[in-house]
Amino acid sequence: MAAEANNAKPTFLSPPQEGKKPIVSLRGITKRFPGVIALDHIDLDIYPGTVHALLGENGAGKSTLVKVLYGIYTPDEGEIIINGRPTRLTSPADAINMGIVMVSQSPQIIDTLTVAENIILGLEKYNHFVPVTKVYKTIREESKRVGIKIDPGIEVWRLSYTQKQLVEILRAILLGAKVLLLDEAITYLPIEEKQRFYKFIRRFADEGGTVVLITHKIYEAMDVADKITVLRRGKVAGHLDRKEATIEKIRALMFGERSAEITYERLPTAQPEPKTILEVKDLWVMGDFGGYAVQGVSLEVKKGEVLGIAGVAGNGQKELIQAIMRLRPVMKGRIIYNGEDITRKTTYYLRVNGVGYIPDLPAKYGVSIENSIIENIAVLPVYSRGIINWDKIRELTLKLIKEFEIKTPSPDTPVKFLSGGNIMKVLVARELTVATNLLVAYNPTRALDEATAIKVRKIIKEKVLKNKVSAIIASEDLDEIFQISDRIAVMNSGKIVGVFPADKAKREEIEHLMVM
Repeated sequence: MAAEANNAKPTFLSPPQEGKKPIVSLRGITKRFPGVIALDHIDLDIYPGTVHALLGENGAGKSTLVKVLYGIYTPDEGEIIINGRPTRLTSPADAINMGIVMVSQSPQIIDTLTVAENIILGLEKYNHFVPVTKVYKTIREESKRVGIKIDPGIEVWRLSYTQKQLVEILRAILLGAKVLLLDEAITYLPIEEKQRFYKFIRRFADEGGTVVLITHKIYEAMDVADKITVLRRGKVAGHLDRKEATIEKIRALMFGERSAEITYERLPTAQPEPKTILEVKDLWVMGDFGGYAVQGVSLEVKKGEVLGIAGVAGNGQKELIQAIMRLRPVMKGRIIYNGEDITRKTTYYLRVNGVGYIPDLPAKYGVSIENSIIENIAVLPVYSRGIINWDKIRELTLKLIKEFEIKTPSPDTPVKFLSGGNIMKVLVARELTVATNLLVAYNPTRALDEATAIKVRKIIKEKVLKNKVSAIIASEDLDEIFQISDRIAVMNSGKIVGVFPADKAKREEIEHLMVM
């Protein structure tokens, strides 16, 4: 896979930039948090008409740097130069006024509103005196110009994940974006959907726009970027033109000696026992805005196997996982865990009976960001039912910090001061401790860098192989599904549309079923 990426031509490259001046320059940017230097004298030039990828392992400083560039954080030292002029950004509004707009991994739009209503929020030129027909006309004209097909009058909850991202990008363009910050915005799309974004990115750059692509997917950067900057431990590890970049060079800059640990070979296939740990029978579950998100799903997970659920976001995986964890009511059907009907049981019942859970959006649903790492570990079911032995919890926390390489000054550090990837590590470490029988997970390595994601998959598979723990893992990352699964189920429009032995499944067939 790496060899193919090294030899493959990128989807596109921008024309040479000799003689052009940077649209954005960062000089000596430094940002400190309690006990840690997140950014250490960063220098970076970003040129118009290019796609510039920003790579780095968890805790390297990518998110902090982007937040500085978007006015969320103010640097402690250094200078931001936009169009040749030193500029102070104190809020996203300042950045937007300078033509810098961010599109994040999770669409920041309101599901109950229409596309048009979402787009005009925050656009000062539109107010309640402007006719709706004029707003619709503007959106349709701009959509056509940039090649985005979207109905201004449709409610957002009816859209796919890809369409929601297109709405975000369209809003950014209407805001006058000259520099688009794409923060993991295309990482979890199937190849066919990514190609649509690549075409848009190319058109945007050809017209003089600039894209900063924040991603932990090296292959993605290799495919789409003109220039690549790698951060490591808060410093610039290197700048590369795409023509000189190779997988090995980038991994060495990102991970140093750890780069040798990275491999996408399938993990060993488990030999499950005949006993069924989890069985879902003809399950029907409502979505957030009416209609069935899960429609007649039936599946089973044997003791000591990993069932991977592949699918584009918004096709019922989230609702299925939440229903299994008893976080969403079941309208029809049954859920049987370890031989017992748990359809009307509570989440707490599952937690105290050996079920670990990794939700999507970990900072919102998985951890308490205001509390420390040690306090987040203390909510383990085995410890939270009586008097907490804090010495024992501290010992376990230090062990998990070391095992999962969580970058933190101390176990007493509030989780809100950690990077997104390190927050995910805290959650995964805790839930793998809970999962003595079954792990239920949605995107368990989302936001983790390449090396750490592979390490987490190996730890999960080791528990499956050695301890006969079972796992049901829904993920939009097909690399993850293929690497860790023993069987793969494909979910589309709320239904299971195919189940395959992972060692015989063909990627092209899986992707086709995901988007058909």
